[in-house]
Amino acid sequence: MKQKDRNSTAWYVMRVTYQRELATAELLNEMGIENYIPTVRIKIRNEKGVSIGWKTEPLVHNYIFIRESYNRIYELKQGKLEHLRFLMEKDPITGQSNAQCVPDKQMADFIKIVRTSGMKPVPVDIDLRKGDRVRVVMGPFEGVEGTFIRMPNRHEKRVVIKIEGVAAVATVELKSSEVEKLEVNKETKQKKYNI
Repeated sequence: MKQKDRNSTAWYVMRVTYQRELATAELLNEMGIENYIPTVRIKIRNEKGVSIGWKTEPLVHNYIFIRESYNRIYELKQGKLEHLRFLMEKDPITGQSNAQCVPDKQMADFIKIVRTSGMKPVPVDIDLRKGDRVRVVMGPFEGVEGTFIRMPNRHEKRVVIKIEGVAAVATVELKSSEVEKLEVNKETKQKKYNI
């Protein structure tokens, strides 16, 4: 997606050095800045294999999504959060590099699927076959928009939400009756919003 006006709030994809995602999220929370890291709870086991507790780990290492203006994030990078780096993308028309933004709807769908299903995002290099753009019309994922695909080597049909260059997450198996096809205007379709 094209970078927004530098004073407009948007979801920016940020790289975090040295796997400091959770510490960065804590600092952002203390400052009242909206952020998101897909996480999972993992059992901690002792040397005998006995469960001794739980810990939270990021599902996608070295990334954090921050909803703030470019200028505010840039200001934070000069102080407490100097380890943050904007994830850059090339504009297919101008060739200019811009900080990567995720549309609000796409980010909301991504968060909803991760939180509802607890599924781990799949690597972005997975062979996602092109399919119809769809919206889920019933069930826990109602309102989620994405690409309707068949999973590789499976007969299951799922809706996939992809954050370009970072991760993709799929819903649980869906029936064709649970989705509706969306009309896509090919002239206004942007490369980074193809999911």
